[in-house]
Amino acid sequence: MVVSTSGRHDVSPHQLARWGLWHQVQREECIDHLLDEIQQPDAQQFKALQEQWLQAHELPNQQALQGWLHQQDLDPEDWAELVTRPWRWQQWCHGHFKDQLTTYYLKRKPLLDRVSYSLLRVKDKALATELYLRIKEGEATFEQVASEYSAGPERNSGGQLGPVPMQQPHPVLARLLQVSSPGQLWSPKQLENWWIVVRLNQLHTTELDSNTAQQLALELGEQHLEQILELSKTTATKS
Repeated sequence: MVVSTSGRHDVSPHQLARWGLWHQVQREECIDHLLDEIQQPDAQQFKALQEQWLQAHELPNQQALQGWLHQQDLDPEDWAELVTRPWRWQQWCHGHFKDQLTTYYLKRKPLLDRVSYSLLRVKDKALATELYLRIKEGEATFEQVASEYSAGPERNSGGQLGPVPMQQPHPVLARLLQVSSPGQLWSPKQLENWWIVVRLNQLHTTELDSNTAQQLALELGEQHLEQILELSKTTATKS
């Protein structure tokens, strides 16, 4: 590694690769190239982005900002690029993938939806069946049974979990929740070394609103970047 007279470190691609950073550097360079076609935000947008950035980094005033810039060896122009870059990347992604968002949303929706559910787990099938019947017959609430008998961390919340993304639970459990109706209580099911009783409390469906559209556009942007980088890697290997 070479230290330049400016105090900055000139790091070789080999060194970046050893640190596991080379892929990230290539990704950022690719974004730089794509952003050439995206204009900077107007003055009002730039001010809002500045305020959001300062709040996120807990820098309350200009003195704190100047100290941070000095520590990072950045000048105001560098900082302006840092502040606006995520916004410009969002603009690029939305502009290039807006016509694909509805189709992509329908594909991703089952995994975007969130669920609230109740779960209890025990090792013994007979005990799981007994607890299930007690809940079903109204002899005890799910919360009471889970708090007393469940062997997992959900015991601390009376078995109640969520809302969480649909892909977060175990795949077997997720498939069960996907075909459930709110309030539906399932008889004991074996899941690996456990016997579980589960009830869907609420399904929180995801709509294609502005926030979801923004998230999906960024996902498509990341996929596009990976395709470019993979093609570049393949081309370099062949040459």
